[in-house]
Amino acid sequence: MALDRAGGRQFVEALLESEPNQLGAGFRETLYRQTRGHPLFTIELLRGMQERGDLVQDAEGRWVVGPTLDWGILPPRVEAVIAQRVERLAEPLKNILSVASVEGEVFTSEVVARTQAVDEQEMVASLSGELDRRHRLIRAQGIRRAADQRLSRYRFRHILFQTYLYNNLDEVERARLHEQVGAALETLYGGRTEEMAAIAPQLAWHFEKAGMPTKAIDYYQQAGDRAVRMSANAEAIVHLTGGLELLKTLPDTPERAERELALQLAVAVPIMATRSWGAPEADQAYIRARELCEEIGDTSQLLLTMSRKQGFHTARAEHRAAFALAEQFFDLAQRTQDPLQVMIGHYGLAITFLFVGEFSGSLAHVEQVVARYDPQLHRSLAYLYGQDPAVVSLSVGVYDLWFLGYPDRALNKGQEALALAKELDHPFTLLFSLVFVARLHRWRREVQPVQELAEVVLRYWTEHGMEMAEACGTMHSAWVLSERGQPAEGSAQFELGLAAWQATGMAFHLPEFLAVWAEMHGKAGDPEKGMSIVEKALALAHSSGERYYEAELYRLRGQLLLMPDVGDEHGAEASFHQAIEVARRRNAKMCELRATTS
Repeated sequence: MALDRAGGRQFVEALLESEPNQLGAGFRETLYRQTRGHPLFTIELLRGMQERGDLVQDAEGRWVVGPTLDWGILPPRVEAVIAQRVERLAEPLKNILSVASVEGEVFTSEVVARTQAVDEQEMVASLSGELDRRHRLIRAQGIRRAADQRLSRYRFRHILFQTYLYNNLDEVERARLHEQVGAALETLYGGRTEEMAAIAPQLAWHFEKAGMPTKAIDYYQQAGDRAVRMSANAEAIVHLTGGLELLKTLPDTPERAERELALQLAVAVPIMATRSWGAPEADQAYIRARELCEEIGDTSQLLLTMSRKQGFHTARAEHRAAFALAEQFFDLAQRTQDPLQVMIGHYGLAITFLFVGEFSGSLAHVEQVVARYDPQLHRSLAYLYGQDPAVVSLSVGVYDLWFLGYPDRALNKGQEALALAKELDHPFTLLFSLVFVARLHRWRREVQPVQELAEVVLRYWTEHGMEMAEACGTMHSAWVLSERGQPAEGSAQFELGLAAWQATGMAFHLPEFLAVWAEMHGKAGDPEKGMSIVEKALALAHSSGERYYEAELYRLRGQLLLMPDVGDEHGAEASFHQAIEVARRRNAKMCELRATTS
């Protein structure tokens, strides 16, 4: 069998390579899965795609995937071969396969038996004896447990047989069978929450095809929520978006509005995790969620929406809007007298106070969050808000303590954030704490820890598809390169990381990141380029209100002005005095000390 499989793959590859093409690994794998390398099926499927325009030739004559691609359309010669095989079967066996085709390429004898209203042992005998060993149309796949039952699993030997049988059901019969298969699966899995969530995508599909959108939407949400808990964020977006699309077919009622609100708030979390807090798609979800909250009059969901929207404004460096929303949230939370909402209010203010450069005020709110947080009671908040509020607050405290002049306390706070994040085992939360601790080590000029953390962060990009991780890991690695004597190479790499950061929709931290980049240019012997970057960073800080790194920017400008190629001592001194003045105004003892030393 292994040789057959290898030969089939070789045939698919050889056939594709017989003509110039740009058909990638995904297309090739699907083609093999559809045909198993059967020569007639493979040749005819490709020819049919070319004739329909599913495959087209580019300007250089290479075959590429066209604007649409439908694997479910069978060419006439393939249909004829399959029909010939199927028509040999007795009518009861054809009916069994037709029902099985509705469940999918892989199906269970118990579901088919219940849909056919026949004895399960009799069904196994028909499947294993007649259809597997005698007619070679299906293959036994073994036993799977569901609730307290054993399910006998089978697979069509060629998915094209399943496609043919499914396509030959009329619309009414197909819808009826989808409903029956869905109901059978619900019964077999016994309503157990976790097991039902595992098959929720399957159930959503069956009930959608059965014309039962309400049930389908419920299962799409279950599937999405489970995918979020498993950090399968791309999958979660597909399920939750599927629910939202199906929701459009329902009449405009209060129940529909409540369902949409839940889905809009749910889909924003995996969007945020895969892209960033500043992703425009997430903002669209928040805008619609707020409209629905006001329509329904749901205060708790309104508060959640406001908190998420504040995070969006912060990520986009719209700090005045973020601060106003944080204050509105805190006022409303206090009026509700809900301890959880008050804690989240402190969490929002801790973040906004940091970015406007009010470190003491930020730290006070950090301590309020930590005092009110219970790891056991609040561990699910990471899935509700996208990241754990206590870990984020502790990470914000790292910044506060550093700028206030307590580097050792800042490091302890960072270790506390990492420890809690690891305990929670929530990837996006752990990423947040990793990047904040890496920045602290960068400020402390501790190269080895930054390199180690950068490597971990970059693994999050490859393992979880988190775009923010790619940007942060690239920038940290670039800084390490610069510190180890390769500032020009580091600068080029840092520019890539910076572009990746902005491509996710994020603009906050840019004054700090630009300062790091400007310093690299200075080390590479181009202080004038560095100064132009510093001026851009200062302009961004002033226009956005992001002031936490302002004193450091003036200090860096002074250092660049002192470099031999510039030699402007008067301008440098003025910049250092400006840095000291800004640092004192913000009680940023660390910045004041560094500027004074400079």
